Amino acid sequence: MGTTLEVWKELADPGTEFSPTPFWFLNDDLQEPELRRQLEDFKSKGVDAVILHPRIGIPKTLRYLSDEYFAIIRTIVETAAGLDMSIILYDEAMYPSGSAHGEVVRGNPEFASCGIALEQGDPKTGKVLVRFDDGFCIVQRPSGGTIRGIHYGEDDGEPDAPPSADLLNPKAVAKFIHLTHDRYYEELSEYFGTVIRGFFTDEPCVLGRCKRGLLEWTDGFERDFTAAGGKLEDLRGLFSGQDEEEGRFFYKGKAIFFNPRFVGEENPCIALYRRMIVERLNSSYYSQLSDWCRAHGIALMGHPKASDDIDEEFYFDVPGQDLVFRRVSPEEGGLHGVDSVQAKCSADVARHTGKRRNSNECFGVCNKNDIPWYLTAGDIKWFLDWMGVRGVNLFIPHAFYYSVRGERSGERPPDVGPNNIWWPWFRQFSDYIKRISWLMTDSVNGARVMIPCSSGHMPVEQVIPFYESQVEFNYVPESLLPQAEYRDGCLWIGGYGYRYWLGEHDLDLPIPRISSIAEIAPADRDLLTDRPCPDLRVSHLKKLGSDLYFLTNEGNDPIRRTVSVPVTGTPARADLWKYSYDTPPFTVRDGRTELPIEIPARVSLLLLFGEPGELPLLSSPEKAFLPGIAERMVLVSHDKDSLQKTYRAVFHLDQVSGRETVRFEAEEIAECRCNGTSAGVSLWGPHEFTIGPLLHAGENALELTVTGSLANRYGGAEIPYGLFPNGVPAN
Repeated sequence: MGTTLEVWKELADPGTEFSPTPFWFLNDDLQEPELRRQLEDFKSKGVDAVILHPRIGIPKTLRYLSDEYFAIIRTIVETAAGLDMSIILYDEAMYPSGSAHGEVVRGNPEFASCGIALEQGDPKTGKVLVRFDDGFCIVQRPSGGTIRGIHYGEDDGEPDAPPSADLLNPKAVAKFIHLTHDRYYEELSEYFGTVIRGFFTDEPCVLGRCKRGLLEWTDGFERDFTAAGGKLEDLRGLFSGQDEEEGRFFYKGKAIFFNPRFVGEENPCIALYRRMIVERLNSSYYSQLSDWCRAHGIALMGHPKASDDIDEEFYFDVPGQDLVFRRVSPEEGGLHGVDSVQAKCSADVARHTGKRRNSNECFGVCNKNDIPWYLTAGDIKWFLDWMGVRGVNLFIPHAFYYSVRGERSGERPPDVGPNNIWWPWFRQFSDYIKRISWLMTDSVNGARVMIPCSSGHMPVEQVIPFYESQVEFNYVPESLLPQAEYRDGCLWIGGYGYRYWLGEHDLDLPIPRISSIAEIAPADRDLLTDRPCPDLRVSHLKKLGSDLYFLTNEGNDPIRRTVSVPVTGTPARADLWKYSYDTPPFTVRDGRTELPIEIPARVSLLLLFGEPGELPLLSSPEKAFLPGIAERMVLVSHDKDSLQKTYRAVFHLDQVSGRETVRFEAEEIAECRCNGTSAGVSLWGPHEFTIGPLLHAGENALELTVTGSLANRYGGAEIPYGLFPNGVPAN
């Protein structure tokens, strides 16, 4: 057993390495004093790193990659160096990556992205790859795809949107790297590997944006495809949407399983096409970027296009994903659909390849009910826990806006940093993110079940019972299986030993294949609950020689259970948001420790097990809730400009115990003052404040200020806010 005290001390202040690393939208007339002020403000809130993201709203007079542009970037980097902050460079203006703001194609039109289409008749343009007897043909033509640019008039569908480049063409990608990466290095080489830690590439799209009816291609690809055994005429099935039985064939000595949503049993060439397109993108794009970054002493960061692009993650020094558009959410849950795999997609690749960090670009357009800016601090906490318990350890908030002036406030909102209502207390988020990131870095989880997978084939529904029964598992890319070693009853991959596997395909593995949790031996079960608890998630970690259990509540109701774990020692229940713990009652029997847990919604819990006396014994004092206080609160002011309502109540107490607590239902952020002194702030409800130390016998005054959602300002919404003592706003 390791030292729990050492773990607890490290969690107090994990350090700048584990900082949140937000996108910083550089989206207006960028002035040096304001850039410096914002960086200093970020630093004061515990934000020690940023990603420099050129964004729509930059004046057209500031040309991308010009001398004037780099003068601004240098100012930012030099300021960051003086503040002991880190910088991640972003490789585009603005996304998806690979175009250099259209300069790749402007320099050589043959570098434009292209695709194939199924057309009838004799096409007037394009290259015919194959003709069919019924008059149809498959035609190669420029896709006409674009990216979103950094100036007004360059957005999707607008006339000046920059053209996308052919990412399957190694020469086009080399040109992109020369225009961007080489230029950044020329201007800032002295900061590479120190202040500048990485280059971020963002969801490369082969066809570009805003194109339908085309499929990925590059000039000359037909030669590679036919040389590999493909038949061009069979590619017609790509456009038919046929739905047959699943099958497989062999390519380069490996079994390739093709997706029944797209591929017929008689048409394995479609699977060959899809596999070869992925391989071409990997070799042409990701490999070149990865090689460049490593040669220049920084990390390739960012994320691929799809949530289940797991094989592409190998090229990243920091594997990454993108939580966007509320595709997982507190109200819908985080277990269904392809986006539910993304956190473990990046984390599990990092685990098995020895990469310390994995990232998630999170909160982008995660608005409730599609209302711009309607994202709460409580939702952010839910998303952080959802990612953290699955192993994410580098969080990239999307985004901090340099400016919300005019149209900028409506560009992929909301700002989750300096222009939102929780910014004065963002340090709490920074500290929590650092603790979770530290916890999930240089630790090993306790998974005994492996899920073999590949890009586009990461099982989703099959793993739901494992989540809901607190049985930890890891996704393992099938490409890693040849490296596996079997010993002591386990299949070992990258330092992880697996006793069982679950999967859709027939694989020759020396460990038992299971189809349900019931097939796992009792001795191999880890955390157990006294009754079912489908909303509880758990990760059993080993770090610094200690056993640690990180538990999160993915539901919207409190969890109260007795749990047992195969670890002995004196337990502590820690709240990493508050950096506090208590020592609960516990029993040890048959080598397992039993203890009670209570995890409200939007709350996580860390269980630590130490030697007797290692951590001081702390018990949570019983709270004395004051009844009827919410009903006594009277609205005394309403500032509509700041979206704030202030309530006040005066009450009499004959005696005070010091344990008095008040609880309010209020939307959204609540600040409490008791007898003129701050009792704290609560970023999500129910809002609870311990006011006992501020009370005295006799008359007392309580004040509550509630701040509402900025959806009311920027989203044109009328989201109720204020005190809700009876489930409705109090006026």
